[in-house]
Amino acid sequence: MATYTDPIIKKYIDLIKTNTSALKAFYQGEPIRLPVSNLPCAIISKRETRVGPLTNAEDEHGIGMSITIVADVRKDLSTEDNIAKAVAGVSTLYDLIEGRNDDLTLKDQSILGILRSNIVVDAARNLRTDLGSMTRVDYGTTLRDRAPEEWSIEARIDCPGSAPMAQN
Repeated sequence: MATYTDPIIKKYIDLIKTNTSALKAFYQGEPIRLPVSNLPCAIISKRETRVGPLTNAEDEHGIGMSITIVADVRKDLSTEDNIAKAVAGVSTLYDLIEGRNDDLTLKDQSILGILRSNIVVDAARNLRTDLGSMTRVDYGTTLRDRAPEEWSIEARIDCPGSAPMAQN
């Protein structure tokens, strides 16, 4: 049986790939293990889908997605006897997710910068990112063991419902 590739998730993967080369791999759904050679990577998953009438001939589909960025923490750790070095891996993750310029604006290549600057994902199909809601980043679960024998660090972006419209 062929593996299903969700076309909406694929559009977001293509959008991110077009705007940054910082990520080595993209996954649909939630993998338990990741090869360390694929880090940093993005995991895009649907959280929910809401469907309701828009017009007599169209439905509105509100799709909430999560984008998880997983980075290899080892390159940022130090062998020095300094406790401050133990949390250095977070800075790489912050830069990937919401890196900022000196004027405090989001970097164009950061994931938040890409999402907030590219509202229209597919104009022909009216696939848009809803910027009327707050986008949430959760750094709460940072150290994980997704890569065997390695340490990774991750954060999840909860995107507000993208809203493509489909014919009934």
